[in-house]
Amino acid sequence: MLKPERLVVAGILCLVLIASPAFASSGNVKQSQSLSLTLQGMIANAGSQHYEFGGGKLVQGSLFGQALSNNRVSFDLEANVHGPQGASGRGSLEISGLGHGGDGDHSNAQTNDDGGDHSEGSEFSARISITGVIAAAVFPITITSPTTYGNCDPTTQICNSEIPLFFTGIATVDSNGGQDTLQIPMAIESPYWNPLGGPIVITSLDSTTNPSIFLIVSYDRATIDWDGVQLQGAIAGTFGAEAVTGSYAQVVNSQENLVSARESDKGSIAFTGMSDPILDATGKFSGHTTFSLAGSFDCSSEFGLPEGTCTATGALSDGSFKMNGGQDTLISGTYHTVWSVPSLFTLTTVIGAVTQH
Repeated sequence: MLKPERLVVAGILCLVLIASPAFASSGNVKQSQSLSLTLQGMIANAGSQHYEFGGGKLVQGSLFGQALSNNRVSFDLEANVHGPQGASGRGSLEISGLGHGGDGDHSNAQTNDDGGDHSEGSEFSARISITGVIAAAVFPITITSPTTYGNCDPTTQICNSEIPLFFTGIATVDSNGGQDTLQIPMAIESPYWNPLGGPIVITSLDSTTNPSIFLIVSYDRATIDWDGVQLQGAIAGTFGAEAVTGSYAQVVNSQENLVSARESDKGSIAFTGMSDPILDATGKFSGHTTFSLAGSFDCSSEFGLPEGTCTATGALSDGSFKMNGGQDTLISGTYHTVWSVPSLFTLTTVIGAVTQH
């Protein structure tokens, strides 16, 4: 079982509505009735994601057996995650201040005939091609407790999406003064798992005990665009004096900044199977989400990472919505969502109005 950081993501919202008084339909007069609903749900599909992040302030590390301390590290990565089909992208890594020009005996790497070049002024540089991920969460997940879950198993289930713990691929570097090109398998931790600037892990995968490249670095820029994230759950509450129940489904698109800990959210929301059919409705919402450090904890040990390189947080979401329901009704208002730690569940309350024309 794993404990994730704050799944999504980002602007991913469950809605609860509250409205205002007295319903009757008479000509063109607008009538209203109070609505108070609680929506409890969870992420059903993490959708697709586009990541851009980079920076580089070295916390600790080593390069081909040489300990690093005051070296300058710079990295950039851009990656796309395509549902459960893995990832693609590219990046770069540079390390200066090595004192040997980066042309030592990189015996753990594989030689390749392709030519390569060091970036000007850098003692070590690599071009990284992203080809896959090591997933932290594979959806749909199975909740086993408020803080643990089981991943979808692709050997026995139909899985729809994943959130990476690491991006994986191949780093192409030069050795022997640029005469040889080396290919080294790499993994770069997603900043999603340690928001607010890091630190995160960058490591080669050529050895589990003594990797050729091992870095713990901070980052100064990181964004994720989430597309088509799906939430679903149950609705319960009151419509005037009437108790009502039903279900909801939500599709969310978000732009998340992991350094500022804020994201903008928008998408669609639907109420279905409501015990009062007037409340079967569809519509749109928009708002913003901020990370919450209340109840946060170090999740590094859950993923086998060095201490301090994973932090589980919750989130708070706020915004507004409009929905069209049965019998020519309009449901509108504002919402407030509290995300659990880790961010798998949502509990939302909303103040609004249900108006019949």
